Amino acid sequence: MNAHVFVASAKLELAHLNRNRAFVALTVLAAVSFLVMVSLFGLTGSYAPTALIDLDGGPYSESLIQSLEGAHHSFRLLPMSAADAQGALRAGRLVAIVTIPQGFSAQVERGATVAINVEIDNVNIDLTNDVQRALPAAIADFGRANRFPGVRVHMAEHDVWPRDTAYIPYLAVSALALDAMMIAGILGALATAREWERKSVKLLRLAPAPAGAVLGGKLAVAGGVAFAALAVTVAAIVAIFGVLPVSFVATLATLAACVAIFTCFGAWLGALLKRTLAVAPLLFGLVMPFYIDSGALEPTRFDGDRIWLIAHASPVYYAVGVLEWAYHGLHVTPEPVYVDLLVLVAMAGVCVALTLGSFARGGQR
Repeated sequence: MNAHVFVASAKLELAHLNRNRAFVALTVLAAVSFLVMVSLFGLTGSYAPTALIDLDGGPYSESLIQSLEGAHHSFRLLPMSAADAQGALRAGRLVAIVTIPQGFSAQVERGATVAINVEIDNVNIDLTNDVQRALPAAIADFGRANRFPGVRVHMAEHDVWPRDTAYIPYLAVSALALDAMMIAGILGALATAREWERKSVKLLRLAPAPAGAVLGGKLAVAGGVAFAALAVTVAAIVAIFGVLPVSFVATLATLAACVAIFTCFGAWLGALLKRTLAVAPLLFGLVMPFYIDSGALEPTRFDGDRIWLIAHASPVYYAVGVLEWAYHGLHVTPEPVYVDLLVLVAMAGVCVALTLGSFARGGQR
């Protein structure tokens, strides 16, 4: 008897899932996204692009370069001229510049201790610490390789930014972009997908009021709720980590813009899927890879050109760039902040247009 109940219950659930194939497919997508997320996590954070300026060219400078290249998961040395290195550092394409001074080999040969100048883009203290740990290790390896009785080299550090940003505060602010996409996106998607599930989308088309006004009212409420949730999150960042934004006005304005944009993005997804059940797995499946490859853990520009280019497909990349500027005063994308914001606004405009188009088609017989 119990076996028959078991089989009947299983058949019923299978039939239910068969009617919700989109949900099953999106669940699979969410599972695959974790693999992508972990892969991206492993690809980021290693081999920081570091300019190498060798003004010596002697045997000991070559030995030191070999030790720097052997530093585990720390440097991706890029030989450059001084002018090119400075330009790349100011443009945000390098983590650091290592300069081996002229006469380095001769001074080491005489037993003198030589300073190696290092300029660091200390936008993220985690990256700064990686460089600070790796360079002394490379110097020690250089000494062992040449059998020196004492240290002949030391690091003279020069930071780009006047103050360091700790890793957790950096990560907490970038997480606001993840929150905005998840919360505002889901609320916006539910607001539109619900119209198809209730079969009321035809009424929107036949209503005397413009569809844009109806959609705007729905999304204003969804965005308002999302903004309130994010405002509480900002208060938690201030209370827990004790990190104040450089400008509360800029931070709240940026959050409001991100909420509005991601609400529009969610509205389009809801109109595309037409089912509230499918919204959460799709957004969750999209958000995590987007988040990892967005500069959330560190500026994506430090992870190589390929990953940096892929990151441009993620709306979270632009949101992180704007939020880190508003909260910490940092420039984490090579693009100016206003460009990041304009791209997000353009994405929102496209999503609104597509959503209104779906409403119009959904109401036709």
